[in-house]
Amino acid sequence: MTATGGIVAGVERVFSEDEANQLLPELTELLTRLAETKAQLEAGTGNAGLRAASNGSAAAAAGDSRAERAFNDLIGEIEALGVVVRDADSGLVDFASTRDSEPIYLCWRLGEERVGYWHPRDTGFAGRQPI
Repeated sequence: MTATGGIVAGVERVFSEDEANQLLPELTELLTRLAETKAQLEAGTGNAGLRAASNGSAAAAAGDSRAERAFNDLIGEIEALGVVVRDADSGLVDFASTRDSEPIYLCWRLGEERVGYWHPRDTGFAGRQPI
């Protein structure tokens, strides 16, 4: 089964607030690793001097490739849970949910104690409101 944007095999996982909160320990670990991997990628691509010094070696390219694979694997692991990654830097994620029978996203950011916000599907972080 493949996962994309919280949709698993064509079926979107819909979370209750409790279900989303139960995933936070696992998400905290995954999103922390994701941020670390992203920082490694940025350090590798932002360090042109080091790459030039390696004369474009296969070892330098392989390092970037491993980090890219690790980053993509972590995104895939999070999305396989049914969670939508919005911003890897801040650890911002959305959980598909409903409110008054309307589709919404529950919104959580790494470091927050619990899922405490939601927003309509057609707005992003700017539309975030307390639960």
